[in-house]
Amino acid sequence: MTEIFYQLYGPLDDDLDPETLTGLAGLVVDAHRVTPDQCQCLPVPVVALNCRAGTEEVWDVEQDPLRVVDGGLDECARLRDAKNDLKWLPRLEVFKPDVVYRMSAYPGEGFKFYAPDTAAIRGYRVKDGDLALHHALQRARELGFERIWLHAYDAARRGDGLDLELLAQARRWFDDGLWFSGGATDPNHLRNLAREGGVPGLVIDANLLTKFGIAELVDALTPPPPPEVPIHFERRRGGDSMAD
Repeated sequence: MTEIFYQLYGPLDDDLDPETLTGLAGLVVDAHRVTPDQCQCLPVPVVALNCRAGTEEVWDVEQDPLRVVDGGLDECARLRDAKNDLKWLPRLEVFKPDVVYRMSAYPGEGFKFYAPDTAAIRGYRVKDGDLALHHALQRARELGFERIWLHAYDAARRGDGLDLELLAQARRWFDDGLWFSGGATDPNHLRNLAREGGVPGLVIDANLLTKFGIAELVDALTPPPPPEVPIHFERRRGGDSMAD
């Protein structure tokens, strides 16, 4: 079952109706813009913090939210090893490089045309370090991370749905511990995700939540029922009866 988390990029808005958050699994907040006291009146817990230096003095261990690190896997591992009493979550921004077209000569015909440069055609890349996605996920496993957050940069920019191809590739390395974000702007995008089996954590922003409401989003993520398979019983031939 997919849990929905709401990402709050700035401070708590005075116009925010806490009831709109009811039904969420939790909040992701900027630890430098929101304090624990401000969150006490909210109906859902803070489960993750956008982490930078100094947040530990404000958000103590008892609250125990995940510390989200955007600085790359090695930086997240360094922070984790320095403060291993806290829980850490690396967030990787993933993109696909643009295809480069170059003028190529057609053999034997004497004219040229634009063709994709095969050397520039690459799959998903992680922005930090420009690693191939599978290398980054393998590295995350080697560093001991059991949970990872992937943000689909291209899908977020287009706003036309979640990148399900990226999700399929990431599942080879992370399945039970995968958070996903980027591109969801309509409940139908969530229905498509549910048909693909969902993810443990889906992070959404204010536009999706305020436009449709949490109840509709949760309903969209409900897995579809399995298809009904009709069963036909054939009448026995030859006049045989079921009983003598």
